[in-house]
Amino acid sequence: MIPPIKSMMCWNTNPVTQTPETDKIIEGLKREDLFMVSAEHFISDTAAYADIVLPASMGAEMEDMVLSWGHLYLTYNEKCVESPGEAISNNEIFRRLAKRMGYEEENFQWSDSECLENYVDWDSPACDGIDLNYMREHGFARLKVGTKDDRAPHKEGNFPTASGKCEFKLDGATNFVAGPFRQMYEGFQAGETLDCLPDYVASRETLETNPELAAKYPLNIISPKSHGFLNSCYANMEHKIKGQGEQFVLIHAEDANERGIQEGNRVRVFNDRGAFEGDAKITDDVSAGIIVATLGYWRQLNKGTVNCISSAEFVDMGHGPTFSDNLVQIELAS
Repeated sequence: MIPPIKSMMCWNTNPVTQTPETDKIIEGLKREDLFMVSAEHFISDTAAYADIVLPASMGAEMEDMVLSWGHLYLTYNEKCVESPGEAISNNEIFRRLAKRMGYEEENFQWSDSECLENYVDWDSPACDGIDLNYMREHGFARLKVGTKDDRAPHKEGNFPTASGKCEFKLDGATNFVAGPFRQMYEGFQAGETLDCLPDYVASRETLETNPELAAKYPLNIISPKSHGFLNSCYANMEHKIKGQGEQFVLIHAEDANERGIQEGNRVRVFNDRGAFEGDAKITDDVSAGIIVATLGYWRQLNKGTVNCISSAEFVDMGHGPTFSDNLVQIELAS
């Protein structure tokens, strides 16, 4: 039996808006036997349930390194101003906690600068000619991994397979979660056996795969990110909400007419997992049978959020959540 979580520290995330099955998350955070500490800039949807909120420094108030996300550059984040009041960096929060809790490992004593010295592999061939002093002087650097004309990391093969070749059929493959999505921690991987050949895996919640559920909830919902927010960041700021617009639901005229929904009506989207409300936008940009509502909106500023209806079931590989594999119904809000 897995012991229950009795305490947790939450930083750099807002699970009440960003994780599936939000209502279950909230019920868990409301437990009397759960002690939660949140390091935050604002009283976010998640921080609102914390026992203690610690003021955290913002990006311009700390020295940091921005790692690449789909590109080949490192970027240096220079500290521009001191943090106001009692706000401190997350690293400093953990340094102080470690000291109070008796942890004496060297890494718990590193300053923010020393963390950058030690957590970036400056000796890697990709960092040839680049170090922290270079980054401070230039602000950014392209990793030394070749150009579009000559970059061929597998020119000689060297794939992590038994043969060293790219294998379409891979016996013994097991499920894994990539390092960047596990805070670079490689232990306790998923490990489930995978099919030796890639194959089509049908969505769980569709008319074809689950007709009984589709009879109750006939619409598929897609929930992409909002253009005006960064996940749920900035979704508490009036000028960002003004640019993004209030929570909306894109719906095809055929589905809207069937339900007596008109442009601008307040509607409720729901399934057995939860519900949220938004303003109907009737459009040909979505096909009949599909609705679209973007995520990131704060629950405390809205009646529910889109992840109230999202499933926590994993996809077939990588243990990603099935954010857009959900059947719902839509109706006029009361």
